[in-house]
Amino acid sequence: MHALTPAAERLTARLTQPPPALGVFLPAGFPAPGLDVETLRLLADAGADILEIGLPTPHAPLDGPTIREANRQSLAHGTRTEHVLATVRRTAETTDAIVLVMTYWEPVRVYGPQFAHDLAAAGAAGALIPDLPPPAVAAWTAAVRAAGLHNLQFVPRNGTDQELSTQTATASGWLYAPAATEPTGYQGQLDIPALRAFTGRLRQHSDVPVVTGVGVSTPELASLVSPFVSAVVVGSPIVRCLLHHPGAAGRLAAADATAIFADSVRHPATAAEIGEGSHHGSPPR
Repeated sequence: MHALTPAAERLTARLTQPPPALGVFLPAGFPAPGLDVETLRLLADAGADILEIGLPTPHAPLDGPTIREANRQSLAHGTRTEHVLATVRRTAETTDAIVLVMTYWEPVRVYGPQFAHDLAAAGAAGALIPDLPPPAVAAWTAAVRAAGLHNLQFVPRNGTDQELSTQTATASGWLYAPAATEPTGYQGQLDIPALRAFTGRLRQHSDVPVVTGVGVSTPELASLVSPFVSAVVVGSPIVRCLLHHPGAAGRLAAADATAIFADSVRHPATAAEIGEGSHHGSPPR
């Protein structure tokens, strides 16, 4: 293991001790410049252990309409990578939550090789780049390790054992096992046994903590998936509050939703409640 920054060490400590953590995703610059930090503080106060700050981009292949709309509004405000780093810094300085960044590769490529260093200087614990192209893996991994950050990995469920071995080999901090194979914002049923089996496969390849998100659309689902992961990450349910309720009402609704999710994650469902071989959630819509 490479030497880690204090922020990265905090992430390791939190994910390796019970109860499961709650992570909340919010794009930087949303709902408006400056209000992103205020909102993130409210979410931390409401129970978010981890704040995953998104770097907005118009090309977001894994995201559904809710996150794409939040990205669109953020970009319309003029949010750029420099503003995201400033949001990370202010959030890390003014909350007790662990701060991460989720971004697609193109903004990182455009920013240049300094990105990992600047991210560490801003106080982030690591970065998640779900579409990192294979030719860039070695250089990015070296940059992250030199900066003392965690190299967070998004691991699609349809990977072969060889692909999982390759993806987990460079991971640190967490392995992100999506709960659904749909884009973010999915509100349909989850195959809980399939997700549990996939987290088991990942643990055969790596001892890096496993977290889940994507499709964890309700507190009930958060309670059902939390027994076999180290953290549950939610994004669209919180962003949806801000889209549907402009102004202070939206921020308070997002904080209330975060508090309910946090309580659900920290009180996992029992094996009987999970139900072997069952699906859970609302019908797809």
